[in-house]
Amino acid sequence: MSRLVRCRHAVVLAACLASGACYGYVAPPQGASLVGRETQLELTDSGAVVLASTIGPAATAIVGRLMSDTGSVYVISLSSVRQRSGEETTWRGEHVAVPHALVMSADTKRFSLPRTALFSGVVSVGLIAARQAFHGLGSAGGGGGIGRSGQPR
Repeated sequence: MSRLVRCRHAVVLAACLASGACYGYVAPPQGASLVGRETQLELTDSGAVVLASTIGPAATAIVGRLMSDTGSVYVISLSSVRQRSGEETTWRGEHVAVPHALVMSADTKRFSLPRTALFSGVVSVGLIAARQAFHGLGSAGGGGGIGRSGQPR
């Protein structure tokens, strides 16, 4: 295999891994500040009711960059709101004040190595299976065909 082909394969593999990176929201370490980080605030039922006039009805969580945390109120620059129906509404960074009493949990976005490895493995197996299905296992040798005399072999 030529150096160019190996380089091309490495670039494709790196792009697949980068685009397939998985993230999840996890509780931050005890005492760690979430200010300035991508944050998901899970709302209590009463939080969804109190904030309905600001973020819309039946919200279960809000996601965005945490701008400040006074100890009693989070101020978040919203990027999305998730409703009970599973729908997400996109926001453009509007700032919303959310009292701590209305929040069930505050989690931060973090890279997940196990999810990424699983996703990458499944994609790799799928790509290999597709390649085998289209190219087969054999060599690229020719079949019967017509010989020099113009007569089939």
